[in-house]
Amino acid sequence: MGTYCTTAQVAARLPYRTIDSSSKPTSTQVGEWIDEAEALVTAALNAIEVSTPITGDDGFRILRSIVLDYAVGHVRMAYAAAGGDADNDAGADEIERFNERVSDFFAHPTRWASMLSGGSASSNQRHLRGYQVDNDDNKSVDNGDFAPSFTRSESF
Repeated sequence: MGTYCTTAQVAARLPYRTIDSSSKPTSTQVGEWIDEAEALVTAALNAIEVSTPITGDDGFRILRSIVLDYAVGHVRMAYAAAGGDADNDAGADEIERFNERVSDFFAHPTRWASMLSGGSASSNQRHLRGYQVDNDDNKSVDNGDFAPSFTRSESF
């Protein structure tokens, strides 16, 4: 079973539904969706150099919310499919929210590292991102290589 959430927590977000070994989807299937979500989250966090598993209370709760979105989304999609309603997109919003959050890990790695570790990102998270400074073609400001040039497209 998952590190950040349980099948019971998924069921708690789905009132009037029971998730067990005889339900559709089964508790085993829901557990697999939890594991999938946690694998995606862990891989993304490791890619941005955040150590996992997250054990701090706040970070744990944040990841539980993210993983629950994925699992609940898949359960709601399974219910919609079982109902035979091809136009029912139940669960799509939760999965989209999960995907957006995981993508946001890469867009804002320091913010996420700080949030998940209780306010202090590790030193390997503090990356300076900027323009490449290699000067393979030996251009310089002193030689006028970067002087602006202005042209007019019309004559008055």
